[in-house]
Amino acid sequence: MLLGLLTVGITTSYLMLLRRSSQLRIGTLTGSSMEPALRGPRMELVCSNCQSLNSWTLDAWDATQEVRCQVCREYLDTSHSAFKEGESVVYVPSLLWNKRTGTDPLRTQDTSPIRRWDMVVLEPMEGQSGQVGQVKRIVGLPGERISIRQGRIWADGKQVVPTAKEFLHQAVVVANWQARPNALKLAEFMSGIRFPIDNELQVNAQDSHQRLAVQDIGIAFRLAKPEKNWNLHLVLRHGQQDLPIELSCYENTAEIHTAEISAGQTEGKLGRIGLIKSWQPVWINLLVLGNRLVVIDEQQERCSVELGPLQEGLGWTSLGLAEPEGLVDRCFVYRGLHYRGVRDSEEQDFQSADGWIVLGDNISISEDSRFWEQERVTVAKIRGILRHRPTLMEGLVKQLP
Repeated sequence: MLLGLLTVGITTSYLMLLRRSSQLRIGTLTGSSMEPALRGPRMELVCSNCQSLNSWTLDAWDATQEVRCQVCREYLDTSHSAFKEGESVVYVPSLLWNKRTGTDPLRTQDTSPIRRWDMVVLEPMEGQSGQVGQVKRIVGLPGERISIRQGRIWADGKQVVPTAKEFLHQAVVVANWQARPNALKLAEFMSGIRFPIDNELQVNAQDSHQRLAVQDIGIAFRLAKPEKNWNLHLVLRHGQQDLPIELSCYENTAEIHTAEISAGQTEGKLGRIGLIKSWQPVWINLLVLGNRLVVIDEQQERCSVELGPLQEGLGWTSLGLAEPEGLVDRCFVYRGLHYRGVRDSEEQDFQSADGWIVLGDNISISEDSRFWEQERVTVAKIRGILRHRPTLMEGLVKQLP
């Protein structure tokens, strides 16, 4: 269904309010190409079976088609769905960042305020009559030869992997758990997470695009209360191999252990990969990012290690230990962005030239550089840059129901 919609020109434009001046702007999203980092208009429906709130992007919604509850998978009666307006966003207009930095955005990557992974507000592209503006993510810089391969962005023949902080700001939540009456135990929730984690985006109703295993995944645990002594043991599966990961904290000093991976095989012996002193985290994040295991809390990266050659297909498959009882009161699993070329092609190349390559996070329904006749966006087409989120966890937490 979505493929058909794309052929008749689904737009991913956003209604950006207020005229240019030297002040911050506020805009209201009217499209869904940046889901879930930015929430566009949506249809919501409460499941009569489990009472869960379901939410789908308006661009991917068809009330005549069957949909299932995103939690219990029961079929839903779509006649009682309700419309919800897109969120408001704040962006820094180009006039303002030119005044503050005194730089020309076309000079060099180092002096430009526009960085890879920034979300920018664009003028309408040619042929998009009636559209006031759009939001997209910068994936390619001026002068770079950009490619989409294996779900990732490549620049000048080298794979581009975001930093742990950049990853958290663009990650997609795929499963979540909260300690509450009648809820599954945390270990049961962990054992039920689908393996491997793929590129599904649940808010795209009736999405028929090919499911593909993603390369970058993460898991977040929120500690219910401050603890000096605690243990958290879980397993990362890659292919048919299990990789145990252990975090043990004594008197606020944590040790992180895992096994070694050699030639795709997981060794049995655990070795220490990190020591964190005077650590009292609220959130603990474990990321597998570009074959690195990264430990990061709500403030900063704490330690990391190269994992070696991982087998294809990643997932968090079990929780061996979480103590003391009630240590964790919130957990969610998330993945990185998985890019595809035009019309779902596995690869696509953009030759080096002036201007930026931009894509939408919701790659299934985004109209962007992959489709435009003029692939690159010049500085004249960039209205401004969205303000960065103040905390590392804000983008993930806002995705939770």
